[in-house]
Amino acid sequence: MQSQSPTRNLDDGTDVDRTILDTARQVFETYGVRRANIEDIAARAGVSRSTVYRRFPTKDDLFERVVRREAEQFFATLDRATSGRDPRQAVIEAFTLGVRLVQDSTLYSRIVESEPELFGLFSRSDAFPIRQFADGIAHTLRRCGADLPDADLANIADVLLRVALGIIVFPTERLDISDDAAVRDYAARYLVPIIGSSPNLS
Repeated sequence: MQSQSPTRNLDDGTDVDRTILDTARQVFETYGVRRANIEDIAARAGVSRSTVYRRFPTKDDLFERVVRREAEQFFATLDRATSGRDPRQAVIEAFTLGVRLVQDSTLYSRIVESEPELFGLFSRSDAFPIRQFADGIAHTLRRCGADLPDADLANIADVLLRVALGIIVFPTERLDISDDAAVRDYAARYLVPIIGSSPNLS
């Protein structure tokens, strides 16, 4: 009789992926991305290392999927928040939700506090999440009525995202990011004008 594996029997691929991603998120939150390792994640998830490696060949791949999943949740929320709004209102909503996301997310808060250089690494590659976040913002602006060439809209979205990240990673006394009203006013005063000079973005 074949001996049973000490790992959990998760037959459905989706369930396995979800278990691994949930566990990886917890480990990243607790130890940071750099100190986390696949062996620990596998043990905590109750699966074998080979199971994790088959789905996520490297820790970077695993971390990318964890962040991608959070981004999907963020843009689902953003889609609801910007429904029926114009592009300028969408900028305010996107900025406010983005700031709140980092504050409410233990994972992002951990990165901001202990490993902010990771944001820099993302920004210098074609990999997720910086590019996908910018693409998502551009998509939201387009859906809200922005009428610009794709390249111009992508650049505007990229600038808006980098301004927001800069404020989050390098806080300023000029803005209390815990105050939603102040965050909205800041976006209206200083970010909306970035798109205001574009006549077709109305």
